[in-house]
Amino acid sequence: MFVVSMKTGKRRIVAVLAVALVVVTAAIVAVKYFTSSPTAQSGGKKYNLAASDNDERIAFFKQFGWEVKPQPVADGEVTIPQKFDDVYIKYNNIQQEQGLDLIPYEGKACKQWVYEITNFPEQEVMRGTLLVYNGYVIAGDLCTPALDGFMTGFDGQLNSSDYGVNEPTLARGNDDALTMAPAEEASSAVEEVKPQASSEIPANAWPTD
Repeated sequence: MFVVSMKTGKRRIVAVLAVALVVVTAAIVAVKYFTSSPTAQSGGKKYNLAASDNDERIAFFKQFGWEVKPQPVADGEVTIPQKFDDVYIKYNNIQQEQGLDLIPYEGKACKQWVYEITNFPEQEVMRGTLLVYNGYVIAGDLCTPALDGFMTGFDGQLNSSDYGVNEPTLARGNDDALTMAPAEEASSAVEEVKPQASSEIPANAWPTD
């Protein structure tokens, strides 16, 4: 009887340990799943959207190769319009191209952080703007603060086909609010920055009909 009890006890201990291991593993997976930062994808590459503090916001820009000054030049609160006008429609086009979308945040208030980028080519002054909701980036851009400036996504590529001669381009005013720059003023800025990947696109890549 004693031998049988010992064997039964060992089996129970093994069974309990196995169940405990399964529970612990499931808990670790669940915690990792629910606490991991969301990501977005731009140009076939994923990037992390965490931006809950200054270090995370600086690290966000570094994902794209940008160096920024350690403290933001401006911050404030922005309310996303419930109905997009032409400015926000065009701005959201930039966001969708980099894997983001402002439509789910219509009518919501978010934080806006503006940093000065120190290594953008051929530009003395370049700023990076982040719109942050619940600690994560939901939108953003790179732009020059000049009236005849221009705006791009986080990758910094400026496609001149997006800035027609008769079409105004997006910019930011002195208060960092979105605005439209006249087309004739923006055209000179477009010539200054060339798309980084233009040579990779074949001339016949676009449909003609």
